[in-house]
Amino acid sequence: MWFGIIMAGGSGTRFWPLSRELYPKQFLSLDGGSSLLQGTIDRVMPLIPQERLWIMVGPKHEAETRRVLRLAEREGLPAKVFVEPQSKNTLTPLAVAAACLARTDPEAVLAVMASDHLIAPQEKFLALLKQACSIAEKQDVLLTFGVLPTRPETGFGYIELGEVVREESTGLSPVFRVKSFVEKPDRERAERYLAGKRHLWNSGMLAFRARVFLEELLQHQPEFHKALVTYADAIGTKEENSLLKELYAKAPLTSVDYGLLEKSKNVWTISAEIDWKDVGSWSALDDIAEKDEGGNILRGNVVSLHNRNCILYGDKRILATIGLKDLVIVDTDDATLVCHKDEAQKVRDVVNELKSRNRVEAQEHRTTHRPWGHYTILDQGPNYKIKNVTVNPRSRLSYQMHLHRSEHWVVIAGTARITLEDQEIFLHVNQSIDIPKTTRHRIENPGKVPLVIIEVQNGEYLEEDDIIRFSDDYQRQTEETRTGPAAGEKP
Repeated sequence: MWFGIIMAGGSGTRFWPLSRELYPKQFLSLDGGSSLLQGTIDRVMPLIPQERLWIMVGPKHEAETRRVLRLAEREGLPAKVFVEPQSKNTLTPLAVAAACLARTDPEAVLAVMASDHLIAPQEKFLALLKQACSIAEKQDVLLTFGVLPTRPETGFGYIELGEVVREESTGLSPVFRVKSFVEKPDRERAERYLAGKRHLWNSGMLAFRARVFLEELLQHQPEFHKALVTYADAIGTKEENSLLKELYAKAPLTSVDYGLLEKSKNVWTISAEIDWKDVGSWSALDDIAEKDEGGNILRGNVVSLHNRNCILYGDKRILATIGLKDLVIVDTDDATLVCHKDEAQKVRDVVNELKSRNRVEAQEHRTTHRPWGHYTILDQGPNYKIKNVTVNPRSRLSYQMHLHRSEHWVVIAGTARITLEDQEIFLHVNQSIDIPKTTRHRIENPGKVPLVIIEVQNGEYLEEDDIIRFSDDYQRQTEETRTGPAAGEKP
């Protein structure tokens, strides 16, 4: 059986200020259509149904991932959202997915792909994926997807080709043994790779059987494999979540490339002639977005006069520009980025600087979506935060408690049903209630119109992770559920 493993643990640095730590690139729409994550799911589903898709996410992104899946409103069983206890690059989540699937089907084929790539045409990709999974189904190899270079790119890693595997090269694309993996080259080497036709871009996509991956892991990462077996044996028991946390605490912080592929002698690559784009920075939009007559990419509330080759993103305010060239300008309601296209890779340095100053603009937008609705931060300062909270009709927040803050709610529109410990209280417009610290509570919208409240938080710690859940409609983290396929974090 074939499974799709979608890696969705982005950090939100490369497309700031549109992306944030709590809203990274995979949730953005960069080509005017669906989000990159939804596009990845749509791309693979004709071959692998959604109930056999695993989406590997960090705890900060579980809620938004589930919201994306719910908005798609697909029939059938949903994709599995696996929440990692902490970020450990790509080797650990792939090892965990392989170990989980191997318990019921050691010969399961895992097709691994990133959540934030753009690939076309769809028909050619599906044929390539089918060929790769068919090879992985019968060969004891780790199969990578190498993309035929079209330019001397210095931002990608490369795969050096070995001898051709003739018996598996009868399909759409030729298959080769991998001679070596090459780090991101300088311009001169990249030009040699392009001219020599013996190197492919390393796309990061893979296909392999669960058993084969685990055997390679035993050979090259024996200590990690031992801890992995201990966790896998506990799946379905009360020790599962605690052992998963222990596994991640001990796991090597490394990619599958460094930790396994570069050590193994059983790595092949399939040469893919597809339009593959790893959209790595704002300047990369030049390859995917429509442009006006001046070569400009325009999105949102933008007035562009006499500009050339600019990327201009406006939000609620009008962004007006005149006579600019080769600039990236992105305006949101709480931050504005202005940089030259050649400096777009350094946007992550801005994010790192914001984090060093503990600025919330690195973490989240003023408006944050949740499965039950959304909230907008109106103001905040030492020991207080004010939010406008909208709860969708027939929706409710988790039954929860805060250790470090109290809250005061005022109903602006709609009707609220409040659970406060063992009390149930209805509030209407212009009515309010206080929620003391360490008090179990829940707010619900029982009506047919949106419920809007103003929430005033007071306390010494006002971050979104000050929450203890006791029950939740959206399968996020509760006292009983901490990590793994049905866990989460934010309220």
